[in-house]
Amino acid sequence: MASLLKKLFSGTSSPARELYRSIVAQSRRLEFFVEFGVPDTPTGRFEVLVLHLFLVMHRMCEEEEHAELARSLSEEAVLDFDRNMREMGIGDLSVGRKVKSLAEGMYGRFGAYMDGLEGGDAELSEALRRNLFSETTPSEEVVTAIVTYVKQETLTLSSQSSSIWQDGLVKFGSPLGNKGNDL
Repeated sequence: MASLLKKLFSGTSSPARELYRSIVAQSRRLEFFVEFGVPDTPTGRFEVLVLHLFLVMHRMCEEEEHAELARSLSEEAVLDFDRNMREMGIGDLSVGRKVKSLAEGMYGRFGAYMDGLEGGDAELSEALRRNLFSETTPSEEVVTAIVTYVKQETLTLSSQSSSIWQDGLVKFGSPLGNKGNDL
């Protein structure tokens, strides 16, 4: 617990913290909210963040030497959930329970997205529809575009040398790929 509190209040940088910042930056791109129509709400933002965390964690699972970095990245996410709950004015007595619920939801989505990647486009579409679009109903074109994005990012991350992650770097592609504003 002491190390978790130290990380929460530490101003120093770490590979996991820098990696998490890159993931957050990608998940905040306007294309997800404007072009794809993911609701720009706390829930919608959480869902886009978790999707990108999944993409990076999925890639990390390919190489055992990233187990410690993956654990640290998960901790960064949980610390960020805690900070955000407090910034939103959630009372101290409720924060722990809400953060636990978010963390459980994150891991549940990781499982659904993993099953979706392994099960094919229909299963991945359903997982994305259920999570990213829980507050709205997307068009088939949007769901297809998101599936294409997830599959493309899976390939993009797999082709990157994972050594850059130890420096806190990750490179994502454009959410719209080469399609521009065709949605």
